[in-house]
Amino acid sequence: MYEFRIIEMEDGHQVIDRSLKTPYSSLTPLQMVEYVEVDIQLAVMEKMRSRRKLEEQHRRKFSRNLLYRVACLCGMV
Repeated sequence: MYEFRIIEMEDGHQVIDRSLKTPYSSLTPLQMVEYVEVDIQLAVMEKMRSRRKLEEQHRRKFSRNLLYRVACLCGMV
């Protein structure tokens, strides 16, 4: 079961609704291919988001460090 649903709008756009679930049995083979691609893209986006969050935490940790601040003031970093 997919944890999202692709909804077709009247103007031809597609919207991903993460509050709805989509069972495999309700999809045609063509829709299944589309859902697999979207699922992979969402997983990659989530991985990028978590990596960015870890990098921000790492930078925040360094910026609070007194030795790092002194090194910045001396022009070492």
